[in-house]
Amino acid sequence: MTDLPLPRRAADITLCGSFDEAQTCTFDHVPFELPRAVDQLLIDIIYNDRIGSSPMEQGGNTLDVGLFDHQGIESRGPGFRGWSGSVQTRILVGTEWSIPPYRAGRPEPGIWHLLLAPYKIGPHGLTWEARIWLDPGVPVPTRQPLPDPSSVRRGQVPRAAESGWYRGDLHIHTIYSDGTGTPVDVAVAAIEHGLDFFGITDHNRTQSPVGLVPQGDGWPVLVPGVEVTTYAGHFNVWGTDSWYDFRDPTAAGLQRAIDDALADGGTVSLNHPKPYGPEWSFPEVTGFHTIEAWNRWWPVFNAASLAWWHRQLGNDHPLPMVAGSDMHQHRSTGAPDRPLDPSRIGHPTTWVHVDGDLTPTTILEAVRAGRSFVSESPSGPQLYTCDSDEEIRLRVVHARGDALLLVGPRGVVRAVDIPDDDSVIHIRKSELLDATGDAAGAPFVRPEIHAVGGAVRALGQAVHL
Repeated sequence: MTDLPLPRRAADITLCGSFDEAQTCTFDHVPFELPRAVDQLLIDIIYNDRIGSSPMEQGGNTLDVGLFDHQGIESRGPGFRGWSGSVQTRILVGTEWSIPPYRAGRPEPGIWHLLLAPYKIGPHGLTWEARIWLDPGVPVPTRQPLPDPSSVRRGQVPRAAESGWYRGDLHIHTIYSDGTGTPVDVAVAAIEHGLDFFGITDHNRTQSPVGLVPQGDGWPVLVPGVEVTTYAGHFNVWGTDSWYDFRDPTAAGLQRAIDDALADGGTVSLNHPKPYGPEWSFPEVTGFHTIEAWNRWWPVFNAASLAWWHRQLGNDHPLPMVAGSDMHQHRSTGAPDRPLDPSRIGHPTTWVHVDGDLTPTTILEAVRAGRSFVSESPSGPQLYTCDSDEEIRLRVVHARGDALLLVGPRGVVRAVDIPDDDSVIHIRKSELLDATGDAAGAPFVRPEIHAVGGAVRALGQAVHL
């Protein structure tokens, strides 16, 4: 129901305003009074010269939209009803049902606020109007039926070559932000692609995906998350049931939001620090557990994300990396040789090593500890690293004919042909040391698998020497 029908009668409340270029990427909390409690509240926002949110589209306006109820606009407060960005500008909030991503609950009287944020402002300025209807009588939609997981065709993928390893995708969007699929649709897609776990990380969401997807009985494990989406960069928080303030895109504002997530016990990832990712504006902000070094198809600027991760490996407390598809279209059939196609679930895949039961907690423990590697898809390649005092043991599966590179701070320190589909390569650490006793000038190497032609197929965590 993305196209909610509008009542034929006049709106009960009308608001209007404008933004000029100087107000780009700012936030305006527009108040309006709800005079009485209602069962439904319908809001329709229109504005001039509308264009899409892609940074490559210019020359017009893009308005991001959210809503706070009578409980106020305070950071992390209960008043936040939802944020739909620029995708959904027709909002319905009701007692029994709200259009995703808005949170349901009876609209109570008091001062409410539209949150309007002009992401882009074109040469003619941005003029907007919001029409609000009380009790418009929109019918509650039928709930999506829950399929039997045994009826879903499970993707045929190679088994993990070593025990305790599981594959998943920790960065996925649904209709609770700007995705095309429901949480159930995404769970089905995870089965169809052979994933063991998946993470739903909708933008600035107000409610956890827990309860929106089936669990157990053959379903992949859900890792609940949120992508905190600011105008200075994005970060994922997994494992909590809260929202984090995205309205202060300064170093101090981002640090407060990350500190709040850490206080809640969340696992925090710096997302896609690359052109059009967007890039991360404040390298001085701290608190991350991991960095998303691979987002969407490899050719789409991921060399920049990998370089960001690589640079910080020389720090006193280097971070491990993860990957994520950032999938928005759950039926995408895109492929690596068509990098402009929409991303596809599990492309790339994050593999984690878990002892015991696979749960959101054990998955996130593995992410924080760096017991993981990433590959181009659920089918691999698989890249297992074992580090002892004297040598590095690398097992490479399903990458025959590719090249294994060991990369140090100054560049490639070793390149090895992969002779078959299950190769074990032993490299003595002493062989990596130069005459001064340094590993190519600094204390780490990290493995990469490259296909003929140079495309990256898998990345392993750094080994510190």
